[in-house]
Amino acid sequence: MQSNLKKVLGFWDVLGIAVGSIIGAGIMSLTGVAIGITGSGVPLVLAVGACFTLTALIPLGFLSAAAPTTGGFYRYTSRLLSPQVGVFYILLYLLSKVTVAMYVLSFTQYLQALMPGLPVKTTSIAALTFVFGINFIGIKPMAVVQKAMVFILIVALLAFIVAGFPHVDFGVFNSAEMFPRGAGGFLMTTGLLFSATGGSQVIAELGGEMKNPTRDIPLVMIISTLGVGVLYAFMAIVAVGVLPVSAVVNQPLTKVAHAIFSEPMYLFFAIGGGLFAIGTTLVALFGWVTKSFLAASEDGVLPRRLADVSRRFGTPHWLLLIVYLSGVIPVLLGVTLEDIAKMGVGLNMVIYAFPAVALTQLPRKYPELYAKARFKLPPWGYNVLAALAVGLFGVQSYLLIADLNFKYLAAMGVYVALALAYAIWVGRTKAFKAKRFAPLAEIA
Repeated sequence: MQSNLKKVLGFWDVLGIAVGSIIGAGIMSLTGVAIGITGSGVPLVLAVGACFTLTALIPLGFLSAAAPTTGGFYRYTSRLLSPQVGVFYILLYLLSKVTVAMYVLSFTQYLQALMPGLPVKTTSIAALTFVFGINFIGIKPMAVVQKAMVFILIVALLAFIVAGFPHVDFGVFNSAEMFPRGAGGFLMTTGLLFSATGGSQVIAELGGEMKNPTRDIPLVMIISTLGVGVLYAFMAIVAVGVLPVSAVVNQPLTKVAHAIFSEPMYLFFAIGGGLFAIGTTLVALFGWVTKSFLAASEDGVLPRRLADVSRRFGTPHWLLLIVYLSGVIPVLLGVTLEDIAKMGVGLNMVIYAFPAVALTQLPRKYPELYAKARFKLPPWGYNVLAALAVGLFGVQSYLLIADLNFKYLAAMGVYVALALAYAIWVGRTKAFKAKRFAPLAEIA
């Protein structure tokens, strides 16, 4: 149960998890695509994109500061909106976890570039098993591994900047080569890179395992998102300024890395930058993704047995196994990386909107928590933030899901319809109406 989870995460542990969650494959592969749309204006796009991302995530930061808890995504939704909405939310959340397969397949693709001939399924399952094992023995060991990987990752990305800056032709940053598609291209690219600058929101799930969550959650969200945004902007200056712009359009960062690094340093960048960018995201994912399931199990929305926590390791072993299987099954079925990404990330954008809307109800439903919150706005400010967040998440979700392979789009539509119907039905049953859901003030 949540009470058995250990409060072992300090500021630097949480910062490592957040940074590892933000820096992923997106920056390695999408920078070239962004250059094709905005030319040499891509550094500014990344800097502004980080601010947009933070705007969308601020509602969750305010909630987490006012009422830190394990499984914040689910608990804020079920307590501030309604338990019935919480049922619908957790069912959508369950389907969205196919992203586990997305990350491990991306990891395998990068590994294959260094070691051609590796079998996709075997390698992916082996990587998932390793990550499962690290998280199974405790969140603190996971955080230690995560901090080590993030350190190497940051060194690799900083090496890219330091080695590349002397070769940058700053003449490319002129009106003729910046934003060739105008404001429309700027906005399109900001949306494209939204997922590359997001990720810090996951720490809201870990409030029950933090030593000082009311301070650390909002602080880490701001520092990690803006810090990584600045890092990305400097990387983009190198990416667009070393080689001719036409040579890096739609190309990964490894093309520029080949031009600025010796072979040993290039190998370090490919491993420490490419592989670890995905690896840190995957390790962090196993650490936080079980928490909303844990909270829903404690409520009885999911089977209570799933909420069992290992007495030895303090980890929810059954839920970790479910997350592990949610990655293994799509890999074994051969679902493509593209379809997994569109479905999983598209659904994630939808579920992130729920807590944003829930924030608007905090001053009315829990005035005592609102009054004690270290960081807060007037109620109308929460409404503005929620509207901005829902708008940003909605646009991104539509762009991803609308382009999904039809058979997966149809299957997802059926699942969502059934989830909604079940939530409506179960919410009307006498047993559900009689169930006591502990108020947010009791579990925060």
